[in-house]
Amino acid sequence: MSKFALYTKSSTESVHHINMIDMPSIEQAEAYFAGVKNLSLVQLRDLFIVKEITNSNKNLLYGNR
Repeated sequence: MSKFALYTKSSTESVHHINMIDMPSIEQAEAYFAGVKNLSLVQLRDLFIVKEITNSNKNLLYGNR
């Protein structure tokens, strides 16, 4: 399984790491986050970015660094 994270997507604010989950694919991670946020996939993709996390030794205390 890979780790995927949900990030804010806005040109008026800095990007913030919101949530992280272990899922087999990015499509499943997007579906999970859409369900958690009660959004359609289109709405989720308009408001947020889902990215695979390759360096898993960082946690929420370190943010995006």
